[in-house]
Amino acid sequence: MSRDQFFCGLLILAIVNGLEGSVWAGVVTAGWSEALLSLFGISAIVWIACFAAVALLYGSRVGEAITIPDIVIGLGILSMTILPFARLSWLALAVLSLYMLSVAPAQSPRQRGALIALAITGPMLWGPALLEAFGTQILKVDAILVSSAIGTDRIGNVFLGAIGNDGSPTRFEVWRECSSLHGMSIAILAWVTISNTLGSVWSARHFAWGLLAAAAVLVVNVSRMSLIGLFPAYYVSIHESPGKEIAAWLSLTLVVVISLLGVGREALRT
Repeated sequence: MSRDQFFCGLLILAIVNGLEGSVWAGVVTAGWSEALLSLFGISAIVWIACFAAVALLYGSRVGEAITIPDIVIGLGILSMTILPFARLSWLALAVLSLYMLSVAPAQSPRQRGALIALAITGPMLWGPALLEAFGTQILKVDAILVSSAIGTDRIGNVFLGAIGNDGSPTRFEVWRECSSLHGMSIAILAWVTISNTLGSVWSARHFAWGLLAAAAVLVVNVSRMSLIGLFPAYYVSIHESPGKEIAAWLSLTLVVVISLLGVGREALRT
């Protein structure tokens, strides 16, 4: 077994244990068919990123031998993933990714796979943790952006919309599920996955493309909430179907296009 295959096994272990809870919860509540169609409530970008990271490590042809520190890290990852706690498994993935980055040659499959794996922990670990710790402040930012866009007032994470049928302004509260933070973390994950799968060389300009992709998702989310404020009578259509699907596909399209443009332009420069 090569070193990268050893890392690949640990990577799969952490990912499987991290996803297991969401998979079984989806099966229990909706059944296998509906849960599968909804990807068990997990973003398609996360699934693609998981497969990309595993494929990069598994396909590596670097024939390095496993070292003693590798075994120590492996035992640590095993002890963290053996417990039935998803967040502990995602934390194990973050630790493993950082270790792989510290021992990976530049632009190697190991480095690129580790970067993707580390980015996966954004929407799966760090984003939810930030919302739990600083949710009030983060949701206030969304409310400020929306109220500024439509020219209304806001109180905390509640923004005022157009005048309702009773003659008073409508009020809308920004919930965690509507936070732009989750969408931005998914956007960054998509950008990291695309750029590293295609083998793009990192640079400050390249990083700016990633920020642009995240900003695009922020604009889409704020625009959607702004439309809710401006047209409260169409709340259900904008907040649920088809507005939810339109916003999701628009965000995904923008992220993919921006990421591919960034990779292409940087490739031309080099």
